[in-house]
Amino acid sequence: MINQRRRSQTTLAVGSRGRLCFFSPNLYPVTAQTGIEFAGGTELRQWALARGLASRGFDVSVATCDFGQEAVVSRAGVTLLRTFSVHAGFPVLRFFYPRLWKSLGTLREADADVYLANGSGLAPGWAYDAARLSGSQFVYLASSDGDALPSLPWATKRRERWWYLRALRGADARIAQTEVQRRLFRENFGVETEVIPNPVEVPPAPVDPGQNDVVLWLSTYKPTKRPEWFTELARRLPQFRFVMVGFPPAAMVKDSWHPAQRAATESPNLEVHGFVDHTRTSEFLRKAGLFVLTSPVEGFPMSLLEAWSYGIPSVTTVDPGDTVRRHQLGEVVTELDDLVNAVASMMSSPTKRREVGARARSYVEQHHGPDCTHEPLAALLDRVIERRRQRVERLLDAG
Repeated sequence: MINQRRRSQTTLAVGSRGRLCFFSPNLYPVTAQTGIEFAGGTELRQWALARGLASRGFDVSVATCDFGQEAVVSRAGVTLLRTFSVHAGFPVLRFFYPRLWKSLGTLREADADVYLANGSGLAPGWAYDAARLSGSQFVYLASSDGDALPSLPWATKRRERWWYLRALRGADARIAQTEVQRRLFRENFGVETEVIPNPVEVPPAPVDPGQNDVVLWLSTYKPTKRPEWFTELARRLPQFRFVMVGFPPAAMVKDSWHPAQRAATESPNLEVHGFVDHTRTSEFLRKAGLFVLTSPVEGFPMSLLEAWSYGIPSVTTVDPGDTVRRHQLGEVVTELDDLVNAVASMMSSPTKRREVGARARSYVEQHHGPDCTHEPLAALLDRVIERRRQRVERLLDAG
C-alpha cells in the first residue's frame, strides 16, 4: 500500500529531481512536536536536510520507527513512512522480525532512486541493502568523527560493524562533515568523501551574550556526553549561573540523569532540566551568555551550531574540523581544570563574549547556510541519480 501511495505521489510530482529516502529510526519525534521524548543532533540534521531537499524539488521520504503515528504521514513536504516499534517482538527474535523485516520492507516500498543514512550502526547497513535489492543508489552521511575511527566506538556489536562497513565501502557517495573526517575516512578505511557542512537556521536577531549571565549545557544525559563535567563546573564556580537541558535515556538515568539531579540540590547556582521539545530550546539559548560542550568525541554538533547562530560564544572539549581555533569562536580545552578556568575567564568578560559571539554568528551565516549545505548536497544527489539513470538505460539497451 505504501508503494502505491508513493508511486501516486511521484506521478503527481511534476518536475521532481528524483525520489530520496532517508532511513532514520528515531527521526519521527523531531517532527512530531507532541512531547515524545527523544531528540538527537543526528536526527535534527537529517530533518533539516530532508526539508531542504524537498523544497528544492526532490520527492523526499523518511523511513522511521513506529511511535504510534499513522503508516504514512506528511510534514513540511516530506513523507514519513512507519517501520517497526522498538517495543514489539520477542528478545533476540525481534532483531529479525519486526525490525529487520519491516525496515527493509518499508525502505523497498519507498521506491527511491537514492537511499541515505547516517552514523556507524545498522541504519546505513540496512539502507544500503535496500538500495542494492532495489537497484538504487546509496549515499552515506557521517555523524561523528567516531564513524571514521578504526575502533568504531559507536558500533559496539559485531553485527553493527559488519553492516556498517559494507555500507561505507559500497556507498555510491559519502559525505563528511569536516576536512578532518575526510582525512580520517581516507587514512583508516581507504574511502573518499565529499565535505558538506551541517545546515542550521539563523534566528533573525542575535542575543547579547555580554548581558546574559547563564552558562548553558544542551545535550543528552549519558556518559559519552560527560554531564558530570558540567555539574562540577557549577560546584567550582558558585558565582555564575549554570543551566542543563537534555534528554535522559531510560537506560542511563542512574549513570547520568540522577547524578545531575542530585548535583542541582547541592549547588544552588545549577538548574537541571530534562527533555525539552526542540521548538523550546530557543527559550534557553536566548538567556545564555556562554555555551559549554563537554563531549570527548563528536562530529559537528548541531547544538554548538545553534548556539553560534544566536551569537553565543563557546567553551568546548572538542573542536570540529579545527573550526573553533581557526575562526576564534571560543576556547577549546581537554582537561576539567582548564574547562573551569576558561569558563571563569569568559564569564568575567562581557566584552569578550560579545566579540566572540559576533564572530560565531558570522561564521554560521557564511559556512552553514543553504548555499553551503543544501545546494551542494542537492548537486551531489543530481549526479548520483544521473548515474543510476544511465545504468538503467544501458541495461534496457542490452536487454
